[in-house]
Amino acid sequence: MTLPWLPPNIKPLNRLHVSDGLLIDAERWRLAHDYHRHRQNAHFQSLNQPGIVSDMGVRVIEPPNDIPSAYRDKRWLQIQPGIAIDLFGNLIVIPEPIDFRITSAALMGKPLMVYLVVSYVDPDGLVREENGNGDIVTESFRIDEKNSPPAEWEVELCRILLQPGEVELSTALDAWFPGVNNLDLRYRPQANARTQAVVRLAQVVKNTPEDAQIYANLAYLSQAIAGLYPVWQGFNEIGQFTLQSPGEINDLITYDVLYFKTHPSLSLSPGEFDILSQYIEMGGVLLVEASIKGSKVEELIGLQHQLQEAIARMEISLNVPNETNETSGKTASASRNEQLANYLEIHKSLEEELISIKSALSEEINTLSSAFKKFARDLGIPLEDLDSLSRNHPLRTQPFLFSALPTVNGQALKILAGGGIIIFIGNLSAAWGLDEKLSLGRETIRTAQEMGINILHYARTRRKLTQLQKAKEFPITQVPD
Repeated sequence: MTLPWLPPNIKPLNRLHVSDGLLIDAERWRLAHDYHRHRQNAHFQSLNQPGIVSDMGVRVIEPPNDIPSAYRDKRWLQIQPGIAIDLFGNLIVIPEPIDFRITSAALMGKPLMVYLVVSYVDPDGLVREENGNGDIVTESFRIDEKNSPPAEWEVELCRILLQPGEVELSTALDAWFPGVNNLDLRYRPQANARTQAVVRLAQVVKNTPEDAQIYANLAYLSQAIAGLYPVWQGFNEIGQFTLQSPGEINDLITYDVLYFKTHPSLSLSPGEFDILSQYIEMGGVLLVEASIKGSKVEELIGLQHQLQEAIARMEISLNVPNETNETSGKTASASRNEQLANYLEIHKSLEEELISIKSALSEEINTLSSAFKKFARDLGIPLEDLDSLSRNHPLRTQPFLFSALPTVNGQALKILAGGGIIIFIGNLSAAWGLDEKLSLGRETIRTAQEMGINILHYARTRRKLTQLQKAKEFPITQVPD
């Protein structure tokens, strides 16, 4: 299931008007009960997310005894009894174990992902047997094997990555890391309370090696939303756009945030400019990270980090007492004092150098800020430094409170914001996930992710408030036959 939930159809319910002497026939009886059923489904769909309620395990089995020899292979599974609820609030009950054979084959020499799903079947839509019990019908279900992700009305039971050639299904040695031909039950949705919002992130791709790292960092941030801010959750896929085709805007406007990393000297083509303008106008937020690679800012940050480390080492040395003995006398004390004086002089020199570096860094960052402010003005949006905005600005206070902005790799974050554009100078996105050397501390990652969630909260809320003031089409959700 791609989306965790969809809202109920905007359609009034019809119920039977009851009066004395009303003749109850089959049609009126059905109308009366359909009203309660639709009301129950709408209630579930408004407050809950679909998924598995209990059990519905899947295991590998040997071929059943009554199966012809042509189908007696290693492709057999058994779905265990259990209960699930679908997107529309329909109860799916599997009352007894069901044997199922995977028939898909990986062609063209490439592995194939297969999804095993279950869906609700309304008995009113089935052809009933003439000699059956006409007074009682049992709500049913169907199990399907698909080569595409589950549809909204389907509940995933498991997925399997089939290898080309002969297939022999097996249970993974480690359920967290299934391989080819192993049952993968990690993505089964669980029925639970519906979140208030699903946040969707996208990135501008430039066909560079950096695209993959950016995708991973955005995915880490999206994954962290549910844990750090449980009333929301992140969409399970990061959108990717090139801004080269005008038709991209139709998909782009479904995303809350569009991230891209660029130099301050960026120049947009008329087509790119038009797409971004439409996106912002429709409520989207453009999140721009200033690329400082190879710039004066990167050099100054490196010098600042080196000076800070040197000062820290010196302060540790000053706090380590010297070992003395009775024979050292006044000579040792004088030597210690002389050493201390030298340390203090060097320490003072380093502090002065650090102040100078910080001043130069601040000037360079202000120059970067001016370049990005011009970029925003071209889009018709004035930018302001977050420090100069209200101390209760949502980027600083919702949902997490920040007095000072995070520091990543020795650089304090600087944020410029206005309307549908947020620009940050500082390597914030690098701390949303795992770095190459696994050197970032947990506190650094947690703080960066909380700042990231504040940005997403601002963006998602802005998009909602903007779209509530625009005309909107309301297509009727299509339920499968």
